[in-house]
Amino acid sequence: MTEPADPQDEEREDAPAHSPGPARDDREERDDRDDRDDRDDRDDREEPERPRKNAKTKKRELPGSEPSRFRGFWIAVAGLYLATVWFDGVGSTWPAKVTPRPWLYFSQVAALFVNAAPKVIDYRAEGWSCSEHRWVEIDVRPYFRIDADNKENRFQRALQFYRKNRNVMRPLEDYVVTRYNAGGGSQIGGVRFSSLRLPYPAPGEHVAPFEQRALASYSADEKHDWYWTPKSRRAQRCGAPQPRGPDGSRDDDGDHPRDESKERGTDREKSNDKNADKNADKELDP
Repeated sequence: MTEPADPQDEEREDAPAHSPGPARDDREERDDRDDRDDRDDRDDREEPERPRKNAKTKKRELPGSEPSRFRGFWIAVAGLYLATVWFDGVGSTWPAKVTPRPWLYFSQVAALFVNAAPKVIDYRAEGWSCSEHRWVEIDVRPYFRIDADNKENRFQRALQFYRKNRNVMRPLEDYVVTRYNAGGGSQIGGVRFSSLRLPYPAPGEHVAPFEQRALASYSADEKHDWYWTPKSRRAQRCGAPQPRGPDGSRDDDGDHPRDESKERGTDREKSNDKNADKNADKELDP
């Protein structure tokens, strides 16, 4: 005998096996949309956007990049300065003649060591002894106490730059004579300023430290006289009669070497003598 069927079981059998429902449709649609977005992003990264041909790109202006009203002026100043340095470096005298002294001072950086000085220059002083009637070496370092033992003292600097200037040498003479005679020893009637031109050792040879030896230990070729007190003034200071020549005329020797270039014949000889003197006067401190 069979039992009657349950009505609920019959309803479950009549229902369809599976229904997707609205939730599944929405999820699949979102997945499809996400896939499309990912493909679009990849395409954008692989193919960057090309600028349009007619599109105007805006320049990025940096701070302070605005054109200055004085730009042309500073360019001209820089060009003139470089030209001055170049002319001075090649040995031209044009900068010294036309440029102001401060400008020339800061533009001479290129000509500090154009030519190597062949010799060391050391300046010395001698005094005319009134009792012995001859030149004797005197030490002027006590009269110029600033940097007395090196070539930066005022005596060395004065001779280096003004040895041909009579307006400087004569007051220097008076100062040295006055200071020396104030010491109370043997009196002098004048001075003679000279330079020693000491050659450097050959490359590779021993270079001895600088030593101030007696002036008499140097040869005549190493010594050059630049200024001396004339005979007449030496005699006046020493209380002696004025020197006279054989014919009774006044005998004086001036106070500096003669300009012998005026007595030479050709322009080439004058030029060679001038260049030789210029190179010999170059100085390097010992």
